[in-house]
Amino acid sequence: MNKIKNNKTWELIKIVLPQHTDHAGVMWHGAYLNLLEEGRIDALNKVGLSYSELSQLGFEIPVMSLEVKYKIAFKHGEKVILKSKFTVINKIRLKCQTFFFKEEGDLAAESLLELVLVSKKNDSIRIVRKLPDEIRDLFFLLEKGPQI
Repeated sequence: MNKIKNNKTWELIKIVLPQHTDHAGVMWHGAYLNLLEEGRIDALNKVGLSYSELSQLGFEIPVMSLEVKYKIAFKHGEKVILKSKFTVINKIRLKCQTFFFKEEGDLAAESLLELVLVSKKNDSIRIVRKLPDEIRDLFFLLEKGPQI
């Protein structure tokens, strides 16, 4: 078993639904991306800012790079346990490492994402080189992990 026990990890539990599967009944590779997005949005909510509020402030956090390694397939009806860990890089970017576990604890997939904060103003999108204090604080709360 490959269990990660780390209080810095954000956890999200989902069920593989019919729309997540391909014709063979296994979770389609694109469904992993949806779950990764849901996991990031859930963690952001837990540190006190919804993604919609972030967008209303004129910011987005797009993916700059993405890598997924598949190990064991998920099937319709199975529980997926996502455990994500954030790292702040150069005070402006986020790295998000996520592990997908089976209910029994087996590691089924892992991913690595790099994200950056961008500003959307006057129809232009620019990378934010100096984070506003409140967003910087949220990034560091993501990195710190859930506080129990």
